[in-house]
Amino acid sequence: MFFNDSGDREADRQGNNIPMIKQTDTKSKIDLLLVNASLDFEKDKKKLEALKVESQIARQISPPLGIAYLLAKSKQDGIRAKYIDMVAYETSVESLLHFIGDYQPSVIGFTAYTTQINDAGAVAETIKKDFPRILIGVGGAHATADPLRTLEEFHGFDFCVLGEGENILPRIFRDLSLESLSAIEGVVTRGKSDTSLVRINDLDALPFPAWEEFDLARYPGSDPHRTKLELPISTSRGCPNNCIFCLRLFGRKRIHRTVGSVIREIEHDISQHGCEALYFTDETFIAKMEWSRELFETMIDRGINKKIKWSCETRVDIASPELFQLMKKAGCYYIFFGFESADDAILKESRKGFKVSQIKKAIGYAKDAGIVCAGSFIIGLPGETELTARKTMEFAHDLDIYSTTFPIAVPFPGTVIRKMAEKHEYGLRILSDKWSDYGKQYPGVMESEHLKIDELRKIQREAYDLNPKKNIENYDKS
Repeated sequence: MFFNDSGDREADRQGNNIPMIKQTDTKSKIDLLLVNASLDFEKDKKKLEALKVESQIARQISPPLGIAYLLAKSKQDGIRAKYIDMVAYETSVESLLHFIGDYQPSVIGFTAYTTQINDAGAVAETIKKDFPRILIGVGGAHATADPLRTLEEFHGFDFCVLGEGENILPRIFRDLSLESLSAIEGVVTRGKSDTSLVRINDLDALPFPAWEEFDLARYPGSDPHRTKLELPISTSRGCPNNCIFCLRLFGRKRIHRTVGSVIREIEHDISQHGCEALYFTDETFIAKMEWSRELFETMIDRGINKKIKWSCETRVDIASPELFQLMKKAGCYYIFFGFESADDAILKESRKGFKVSQIKKAIGYAKDAGIVCAGSFIIGLPGETELTARKTMEFAHDLDIYSTTFPIAVPFPGTVIRKMAEKHEYGLRILSDKWSDYGKQYPGVMESEHLKIDELRKIQREAYDLNPKKNIENYDKS
């Protein structure tokens, strides 16, 4: 990767390691700087460490796929772009400002989930004070869910990009003015009321993610792949399901790539980047059965299953013994499921679309196929009581899977459950709009008349005690 070895040497000595510009291009201007913000990278790295199931296996530290697509699209359109991950690259705000001063980007774009939006907003305001003429935008889940409030709350942002940004990006650079930005579909500026998403209908037309622009050694992976390099890959965008706690960032319509496009990307990742493991990021992988079988059979026919292993997330109601056996043969070693509850009534109110009996069957099918299972149960969904929560933790213990998480239900902006809580349906009550607290573990930002927040935290602790961390070697027999 490209490191700055003539710029902020003092910052480098303080632990700031930014993949920057080639030495021959030092101090040349760039068009676009993309940023994953952090006000305290050491604190944020400790949070990531806490997500580990096993001390020697990192978890949920994957290079950002959306950013990789934007960098690739920038290259395709002649936009000179760079990315700084302030957490992964251990970058202070001071070092970021130094970089901006050296390379004078025309546009700075932040990406942020809800828990990150406060940091992104604070960093953006700091940049604005020193560089008031630079246009600053924000994309990602939080800005897509509530762009008007995002602009109202965070004055450092000039605009929001909603949903998919690849086709919006070149339009931004045609005329760098707020008036022109406001006219772009999928871009929201102050005073603009249209917040509709613009979908990309031909995903095959997008260039492959630009992983060459990352220091991939800083991203040990999302799942317990135990290889030299895991990369994320997406085969579709959009989710047609009705879960009340999800945002559906790309909309409800599910748009697929062709199998040929996915195979070409996999082979590209292997040959060009030395990829040994893949993490399929699709919200509902294998939802389209015929397509899935074609993908897996092609992976086997081309010998890809002998070169890589892969993991995915899917639903229990689209499981079958035959499909899981085929997935295993194609290289699948790990599946994450969103179980949510061991109570059928709560599953129904959460609009999951399946029953507890289907959870048992799916785990049985996966175990029989030799696939490692992991999953999540959400505590505090509508209708939850102490009885149903304890029923869930006991059920999780009986499943005996590699990893089980017990997040407390979060009323994220743009979700049905937030609207329910705002109306106090099921006795739900939002405790805080401090966005940095909107993580799924602690402190919790929603309670109900049946379970107050202290009770939810107590049950969560007991659930983790009953379902302790495990060793992958005892579950992966491949």
